[in-house]
Amino acid sequence: MSQYKILLADDEPQNIKNLFDALNPEIYRVFVASNGKAAVEQAIKHRPDAIIMDWDMPEMNGIEAIRLIRATDEIKEIPIIVATGKMTHVENLRTALETGANDYIRKPYDPIEIEARVNSMIRLNLDQQKIIRLQNKLYQEKLDKAKYEMEISQQALTASKLRLIYNSKTYETLLKELQSLEMMVDKEAQFVLKKITSGIMSSTTAINWKEFELHFEKVHPDFFSSLRSSFPDLTTNETELCAFIKMNMNVKEIIAITYKNDNTLKKAKQRLKKKLELLEDESLYSFIQEFK
Repeated sequence: MSQYKILLADDEPQNIKNLFDALNPEIYRVFVASNGKAAVEQAIKHRPDAIIMDWDMPEMNGIEAIRLIRATDEIKEIPIIVATGKMTHVENLRTALETGANDYIRKPYDPIEIEARVNSMIRLNLDQQKIIRLQNKLYQEKLDKAKYEMEISQQALTASKLRLIYNSKTYETLLKELQSLEMMVDKEAQFVLKKITSGIMSSTTAINWKEFELHFEKVHPDFFSSLRSSFPDLTTNETELCAFIKMNMNVKEIIAITYKNDNTLKKAKQRLKKKLELLEDESLYSFIQEFK
């Protein structure tokens, strides 16, 4: 079985014979086309490893055929050598190469030169295809790794969000119990309880937010920096509110996390909307979801 497939496009029988004689049949399997149109059809059918394309042919010349081959996805990478005995000037060479030819040889053919040019062109193309396949493989592996890491980060962020909500509800219950104790003790004890309550709220919020922020930035790496750069007057609480909205948290979830009531949260959103320079009819949620 021949190793390489070669398409010879030429309308002169003697030229075809010379090319057949120059190419070792043990190495090359040769297909023939008598004009440019047939060359394109044969290229699509046989997918040769290289094409030797005569310039001057009836129905469609070699340059037109090359242009069509380079515009056809399934065959556009096949290396093409232009062969001519007439178009031998430098401008002709430039035209051939700019159209998409990889090499250029003059007639009459030298058998040794033909085989050397074809062999070199095929091996160069094979090496390039190996490099492309390797690059595609590395790119796909990198892409798969990035997707996997993003999925893990997304899962971690979701888990962090759930812990944030759960912990907030747990501490909210604890805070209510501490507040109920204030009615049963003297003023000095009430002061101590309020201090404990305040400490719990600030410390737990900070701890929970730190974990949430870490996972959030892995999923939305530029969100905080872009937000602070575009709107430097935002407070820490307002930045956190933007993150919660970016996460599609509903009102109940945000209230649970921030220890705000419904009315306080509405006012916070109104202030945030003004700082983000949004019009009355513009959606705060849509703006933050689209913000990058």
